[in-house]
Amino acid sequence: MSRAKYAIRTDLGVCQTFLDRVCAEESAKYKKDRDRAKAVKTKLHQAYGAYYSEKNMGSAKSLIEGGGDLPELSRQLARLSVSSSERAKFADEFYKFIFGAIPTEKITAILDIGCGFNPFFLPCMAAASPKADIREYHAVDIGVSLISLVNEYFALAGLPGRARCMDVISEIPPEAADLAFLFKIMPTLEACKKGRGFEIMDGLGSKYIAVSFPTRTIGGKNINMAANYADFFEKNINREKFSMLGKNLFQNELVYVLGKNP
Repeated sequence: MSRAKYAIRTDLGVCQTFLDRVCAEESAKYKKDRDRAKAVKTKLHQAYGAYYSEKNMGSAKSLIEGGGDLPELSRQLARLSVSSSERAKFADEFYKFIFGAIPTEKITAILDIGCGFNPFFLPCMAAASPKADIREYHAVDIGVSLISLVNEYFALAGLPGRARCMDVISEIPPEAADLAFLFKIMPTLEACKKGRGFEIMDGLGSKYIAVSFPTRTIGGKNINMAANYADFFEKNINREKFSMLGKNLFQNELVYVLGKNP
């Protein structure tokens, strides 16, 4: 079944690998084209559309093109996404905790998987700890427009443009980094392919990994997500490969800091 037959209109744009994979997977589940199209659109919404719209992407582009003071610009950008606006309320403490849990002098390279608007917290990371001497920031996500915005932001921040589109269900980012972020993406990965989040963790070339989980639904409901995700993650993590360096529960985000064992 050709993806063209789904008549899907993706104004914001998602990477071709992601779209082709979802179309192929949903095509195999349903007999009727209308059911397949509906299923694909649902997957697109769950993975991307629920968090980004033409309005907030357009606002972000206007802010970046306007330039200005980077910390203030970053705060304004963070407020435009559902996920990053939640983190903005405790961002200073969040990044201070992560970098404080890492037993190394400097973190110079970051790998951000399913980055969303998280790279816009770069000034917050730099202010959180003297360890955050970030010179390279590799970011991957499925959104074409999103990745373009992140690279424009990196240019303003004086970092090389290293954001790119990638479907991490299909491949694991090969970039070497001191610290990898997997923020709020594990549930999505597991919904796509059971065990995929842990496969990615095991395959990364990063010495340290910070993993977080949402503790409330997008609508703000508290349905015991923190306890459920903690149980899920701590039962399935590869203890031979990773050591737990820190765990903290913020207002609506549970975060772990892991170190790769020698």
